Amino acid sequence: MTRKKGIKNSLVHVVLVLTSFLIAFPFLWMFTNSIKTKNEIWEVPPKVFPSVAQWINYGDALADGTFFKYMWNSAYTAVIITAVILINSAMFAYALVHIHFRGKNILIALIMITYIMPASTTYVPSYVILSKLGLMNTHAGYIFSSCASIFNIFFLRTVFAQISPGIVEAARIDGAGHWKILWKVVSPMSVSSFVTLGLLSFLGSYNSFMWPSLLIHDKEKYLVSMGLQAFFTSEGAYGLKWGTIMAACCVIVFPLLLLFFFGQRWILNGITSDAAVKE
Repeated sequence: MTRKKGIKNSLVHVVLVLTSFLIAFPFLWMFTNSIKTKNEIWEVPPKVFPSVAQWINYGDALADGTFFKYMWNSAYTAVIITAVILINSAMFAYALVHIHFRGKNILIALIMITYIMPASTTYVPSYVILSKLGLMNTHAGYIFSSCASIFNIFFLRTVFAQISPGIVEAARIDGAGHWKILWKVVSPMSVSSFVTLGLLSFLGSYNSFMWPSLLIHDKEKYLVSMGLQAFFTSEGAYGLKWGTIMAACCVIVFPLLLLFFFGQRWILNGITSDAAVKE
């Protein structure tokens, strides 16, 4: 049994190592290409590392400062969207779990139906509404149209449902209202889930491309994903400056990697601990 268990553990470790390599290799390739010349990038057979590191590619990517502007646009809109989404989702999820009202099951079913619908189905009506409100080509329009998440509502509903009803009832007997119970009792017991959803929401907003590209047209208002596309088309041909493009990608990805590195403990807790029954 011990030998079989050792073989099993070895196979598991081999699979994990291979999987980790497959996940990490694109990032390694992106970084090494960011310090290569154009000729080295297209060499056959390809080399992983360049003969001489071309750090000038980073200078070219960040030369005029516009890329930092794009990153700032993405960062501050993502922070606002994430904050509003978490507040909205928490209130909605709390109502679905701890407030009893007629038609609640129908409302939950409608939420689940909208969850399976592709996001692209909302583009046309959202575009028309924002146009009538005069919010086209503005960050406010992008933020306003992105401040709801069915996934977050569903996830927090599942987490809140695991909290013992006795705890909520005890707080209610002590005179706490729904607002106080939500933010003083329920939410502190679900911190890891909030952090997990916050990171995922921030990442989704920061990387968003299709919807903001339909709304925003002024170059100074571009998000970072739209600014990255400009590197492909700035010279009128795709792939003309792959070293610069890869350098820009590294600059975009680096803060996100740091965010996940320092938040990984919270993510694991959000998936495991907060999903456990709380007595």
